[in-house]
Amino acid sequence: MKPQDIYHNSFELTYREPFGAAPKGSSVTLTIDINHRYPDSCVLLHYIYDKTDQEETIEMDRVSEKSPCCSFETTLKMPEDPQLIWYFFEVRMEGEKLYYGRLNNEESGEGVVYEGLPPSWQITVYDPSYETPAWWKHATMYQIFPDRFHASGEVKLEDAPETSLMHTHWDNDPFYIRNKQGEVVRWDFFGGNVRGIIEKLDYIHSLGVTVIYLNPVFEAESNHRYDTGDYHKIDPLLGTKEEFEQLIRKADELGIEVMLDGVFSHTGSNSKYFNQRNQYDSVGAYQSTKSPYYSWYTFHDYPDDYEAWWGIGTLPTLNKEDKSYQDFLIHEDGSVIKTWQQSGVKHWRLDVADELTDDLIKQINKQLKKYDSSSVLLGEVWEDASNKTAYGKRRDYFLGGVLDSVMNYPLRDVMLGFIKGEVDAYYLNRRLLTLSEHYPNQYFYSLMNMLSTHDVERIKTLLEGFLPEGIDEKERADLVHKQIQALSLWLYTFPGIPSLYYGDEAGLTGGEDPDNRKPYPWGREDQRLISWYRTIGNLRKDHPSIRTGSWLSHAPHEDVYGYERLIEHGVDHFGNASKDDHVLYVMNRNISEEREAALPVRKGKWQNLLNKHQMFHVKQNELAITLKPCESVLLRRLN
Repeated sequence: MKPQDIYHNSFELTYREPFGAAPKGSSVTLTIDINHRYPDSCVLLHYIYDKTDQEETIEMDRVSEKSPCCSFETTLKMPEDPQLIWYFFEVRMEGEKLYYGRLNNEESGEGVVYEGLPPSWQITVYDPSYETPAWWKHATMYQIFPDRFHASGEVKLEDAPETSLMHTHWDNDPFYIRNKQGEVVRWDFFGGNVRGIIEKLDYIHSLGVTVIYLNPVFEAESNHRYDTGDYHKIDPLLGTKEEFEQLIRKADELGIEVMLDGVFSHTGSNSKYFNQRNQYDSVGAYQSTKSPYYSWYTFHDYPDDYEAWWGIGTLPTLNKEDKSYQDFLIHEDGSVIKTWQQSGVKHWRLDVADELTDDLIKQINKQLKKYDSSSVLLGEVWEDASNKTAYGKRRDYFLGGVLDSVMNYPLRDVMLGFIKGEVDAYYLNRRLLTLSEHYPNQYFYSLMNMLSTHDVERIKTLLEGFLPEGIDEKERADLVHKQIQALSLWLYTFPGIPSLYYGDEAGLTGGEDPDNRKPYPWGREDQRLISWYRTIGNLRKDHPSIRTGSWLSHAPHEDVYGYERLIEHGVDHFGNASKDDHVLYVMNRNISEEREAALPVRKGKWQNLLNKHQMFHVKQNELAITLKPCESVLLRRLN
């Protein structure tokens, strides 16, 4: 049997209509072609309901005879209960039984023949009544690690934890002081604070930013503050609640929203709730089984043997199903969520979202939207969020009513794999189409897209490490700069919300934690790079198609990747009124050779938005372009 004797491609409307995720109760038509050499073929469609593992089998109808294949088709009614549907094909011919499924669990599109049960294609069945906030799809994010962004005024040492070490020089490198067991015994601080962020709001605004995401700001012992000590109190080193509320007001005057980091899966052992070292004026769970917080934690051998996040004793795990904890977090008049809503906080990023229950996340989401429907709830998820499984349970993140967005690490992974030469543009194209197939449009256009965060190496350091040896220092610096331009332009023009990690725009470097959390290099910035980020920030503001236009992916060469963003007839991808706009992004990842590519785009004249004197003309329905090594372009169709 030849590879094309059996064919189904989930990316093509000929074989699956409509494309992608399906609203609950809708219909999806599936088609498969079988070569005429097998005239007595019979095709069975196997499909499985993810929530019940119930499998159904239906014989497909022979619907057309066309050389060299005949087509088999069936239409499935999607369930009313949002969930995943999995499907594959069984082909019976001349006494032989074969199976046809997708290539692997990460790539949709074309399938391959198997002798046994194959990997299945996925249909995400979602609730279309739930919509992510419209403003969010237009946002541009700036992520700040508060201790390391900007310090204003003198640091009050009495506000620092007893275990702290305060740097006297802002330009020092961060480090951990550990004991022989590898535990951090002293945390280093630089003194970045809320007033420092307020003083730099104009600078942040100049980058085109519309939302600031702050790593944790609540009182804690560590510099990262993921070991919360008091959810109702701004860490004294960062400032006061009044200063924080001033930040929200000042940011709002510039059209900038503020998102907080919610660490709700665990607390610090040195917190008012656990109080292991008796540093709070409270009866913590560690101190007494009569503590009002005792039921929040799980003890195996009271008090020293307890559940802790990844086994780290300073981070005791919270019981997310405990009603008193849920009331404290969400429902009481003075709950954490309600308290900060009253201070102006509408948006949250949930740390380690997969360690929270879907039910708890839904409760948080409901309270946020009850207070302000424009609120955004974003989750830290590292995998494909549509089929994420955690602790033996499939998560409902993108079925409606759970999360509005997640961190798009899958995009980052394939972007870096492509620039490193580990994967080619054809693979990249399939992976990105798979994501767009798995995610309902509301979510695909709402993902937090990023190159750097506080949990991974900074992009400049990564790119410097990717380049081969034997390149002189000046050429290396030039290549890295071009690669940063190509990747950031991609990030800012791709569906979703681009997130800029503080200092990346200034050329800040950094390896793994804590090196990726260096202080912002005030006075030593790469001004050429800052100018670049201002340019692409403005491009994103000026071109609506970059934010909510349709997305069409292209892979014309193994080294060349690109896509179109399009709004036409005055309506964007979500049916909202918008001016017509059509742009094309293309990049060559090769570091030493130019590449020629021909892209099948609409007729007309195309202008390079980064060099407006450069024009391209479509001939025979193709735009021919030659890209220099590491070159990226953004073209706009003029007519």
